Amino acid sequence: MYYGVDIGGSKIAMAAFDEQGQEQERFVYATPQNSYSGLMGLLCEWITQADLRWQARGSVGVGFPGIKDAQGRLLAANVPAIHGQHLQQDLQQQLARPVYADNDANCFLLSEYHGGAAHNCDLALALTLGTGLGGALIHQGLLVNSRRGGSAEFGHGPVNAGVLARYPDLPLFACGCGLRGCLETYVSGTGLARLYQHVSQHPPEIALSGPAIIAAWQQGDAHATHTLSLYLDILASGLGCLMTQLDPDMVVLGGGLSEHAWLYKELNARLPHYLMRDVEPAPVMPAVFGGSGGVRGAALLAKRAI
Repeated sequence: MYYGVDIGGSKIAMAAFDEQGQEQERFVYATPQNSYSGLMGLLCEWITQADLRWQARGSVGVGFPGIKDAQGRLLAANVPAIHGQHLQQDLQQQLARPVYADNDANCFLLSEYHGGAAHNCDLALALTLGTGLGGALIHQGLLVNSRRGGSAEFGHGPVNAGVLARYPDLPLFACGCGLRGCLETYVSGTGLARLYQHVSQHPPEIALSGPAIIAAWQQGDAHATHTLSLYLDILASGLGCLMTQLDPDMVVLGGGLSEHAWLYKELNARLPHYLMRDVEPAPVMPAVFGGSGGVRGAALLAKRAI
């Protein structure tokens, strides 16, 4: 058996897969926000119980939103419970078995490469639009990665200067990574809420969530309409820059915001404005495995390592 764990800013998904890669069970829990011991207890209890249920000593893969530093500590600004912790080493010690860990966007793209939207692409790029903005690259079946797992942290590149020129009053939002004006602070789910707050000038206590902003846009709300247009311009400009620099065969999007069909139509209309003349944008596709991609990819980490 292979166990996949996908640690997110708001929830943790865990799933068990058999030797054929078929999902056998899945559980989703709220992420302990500030308790590393609570999070470790949750993971170890689930894996131990899964071993008993399946009469197996499952191999474990973990996806997390961030990178590892030179000492193996996780730098995960969106998950305070694991930030600065030696999660992989601690899990290995407590479970008495190897644990394989990588950035969650890498896990997502690994899943999409094996039977998903990026199946057998020579060079594919992924962005995950969730609590933050994750990025990943895969080349001829191998993830493009560094020792720390910090490759393709596209969310912490700066917002496009052309967008800032077009929207001169756009704030340079502070990012949890310590920088300002990171792409993540605009095009993640929380970024969309920040943009609406900026556009509407509503007091913080009546701020709208991402789904509520999209619903208001669909009902013709002027603030929401301007917010979505701004959001799409920023996302298209970021994608255009990445396409120019990396020239991927295709781009696959994940995360909650990627599940809206209109997103792809709107992006395709804007992308040519952020590319060199006469350059065709790479196709931008939704994920085949949707929300299950991260946990499936984490299990694939463990399976491929055996």
